[in-house]
Amino acid sequence: MKESLFMQDSWHSNHGYESMLDFQISWLMRLAAEKDIDKPQLHKISKEVLLRLIEIDKDIKQNVEIIKVEVWRQWKSIDVVAEVDIKVNGLIEQHLVVIEDKAYTMIHDNQLNRYRQTVDETYGDTRIPHYWVITFHEEGKYWEKLEYDCKQAEWGLLSFYGVIGWKEGFSDTESDLFNEFWLRKWY
Repeated sequence: MKESLFMQDSWHSNHGYESMLDFQISWLMRLAAEKDIDKPQLHKISKEVLLRLIEIDKDIKQNVEIIKVEVWRQWKSIDVVAEVDIKVNGLIEQHLVVIEDKAYTMIHDNQLNRYRQTVDETYGDTRIPHYWVITFHEEGKYWEKLEYDCKQAEWGLLSFYGVIGWKEGFSDTESDLFNEFWLRKWY
């Protein structure tokens, strides 16, 4: 994997990783709803990311039309919240993606349960919620602790590369921005 020029400098600090991830996730989810995009690989990946986050069964993915995506960052201290409207086999579904990033800290202060309560109080049962922790920790004691905390709070856990479904041989897209952030080594 090539080194990123975008995300690496001489400081070598991870301060800001979570904010960058928030912007990138927001951008990818919103791209999935774009109808007139001239980057077919990027559009395909953005749609796959969104469908992964709303947990659409792989057998019906081809029958899904993404109608609208609205995203808020740092909404009531939650890193990312996205309202997603889709059409599946002619029926409208309304989803809610709730994301907490973890780059420097672990889950703390009953965080996931508090965020779920905030979402429930605001949205009630108007949308199908999907709760995710996205982390740069991919293995070892931090991953195991996050996995345990997520399971207790009934949140899903994705690694950074799990978001895009990265695997060996993943090729560059038509977007330098996507490639530098998601397909280059920087953390």
